[in-house]
Amino acid sequence: MQVFSMKGMHIDGIVACVPEQKIDNEIALREMYGEEAKLIIDSTGIKTRYIANPGTTSSALCLACAEKLLTETNTNTEDIGAVIFVTFTPDRLMPFNASLIHEKLGLSKEIPAFDISLACSGYAYGMYVASTFAKASGKKVLLLDGDIQSAYMSKYDKSTVPVMADAGSATLLSCDNGDNEWKFTFYTDGTGRDSLMIPAAGSERPIKTEDLEYKVYDDGGKRRDIDIYMDGFAIFKFVAMDISKWLGKFLSEIEESADTIDSFVPHQANMYMIKKMGKKLKFAWDDTWQSGDEVGNSASATVPVTIAKKAGEMLKKDKNNKVLISGFGGGLSASAGIITLDPNAYYNFFQYTGKGDK
Repeated sequence: MQVFSMKGMHIDGIVACVPEQKIDNEIALREMYGEEAKLIIDSTGIKTRYIANPGTTSSALCLACAEKLLTETNTNTEDIGAVIFVTFTPDRLMPFNASLIHEKLGLSKEIPAFDISLACSGYAYGMYVASTFAKASGKKVLLLDGDIQSAYMSKYDKSTVPVMADAGSATLLSCDNGDNEWKFTFYTDGTGRDSLMIPAAGSERPIKTEDLEYKVYDDGGKRRDIDIYMDGFAIFKFVAMDISKWLGKFLSEIEESADTIDSFVPHQANMYMIKKMGKKLKFAWDDTWQSGDEVGNSASATVPVTIAKKAGEMLKKDKNNKVLISGFGGGLSASAGIITLDPNAYYNFFQYTGKGDK
């Protein structure tokens, strides 16, 4: 197992937002599942989700978060040494989202700005990459993470509709040259890449007219080939078997455990899945941060969303909190990191309205 270490990093703040439409899952799923809707909600634990209005973009959500974060942390544009945007649903195929954030914030032209295309595992990847740029440059790094999954989701699909949602976030990292040490590790299993994918619209398969037509599947759901396809059982098996063992191996490798770590912030795939994972890693449910029941599964943004939403309630005061973060899903891919959260940093969670959210 490869473990990547980074010393002397600090998170100045994390801001996250959900978009305009709040969905009551029981009402929404009743049309699809009838009387079984409540059983589906009980099995996932996701009671409400947030979906963007048509035309609301991942950059719009993340920009609103970034503007609030920079204002509240008194960060000047010249303090920013890099912009990194984690998303698999960019506003356009080209150019990359980070360039739009760069332009809107009026940042220096002599800094790196780029996207990382990952789904559920993206946040810890972004944190490690951002920390390397912050350490090398001595400047603050702005990490954006957000997706509009609803733009690529069939509203008739029984696998994705009950859980998937939209969100955006912004994280500000800096060097404090302290003694705290962050540690990261990553996992990839490309043999399972077809378990969570969008079949059409890439260079392998340019869009054809028939890709825009709905097809009926064995479970009664309907989906186009430009929509997200998810083999729910394959993803559950990947997380329950492979990733739980891998996370346990990571903790053993770095001589950490639920006894030495303050809390666990997992990707909010669904509440049943993270409860099982936390239990295997011996984290108490009270020490496992949860937001998916209220906001849904917004891909890799679930980790910063959960931190921004729950920091005031969950962080132990008067100390840097050591937390395990992890994301897992499309690729198949997973990431994990032991990072520190300062209870005095700036955390904020809000609902985006598109009307100058700051």
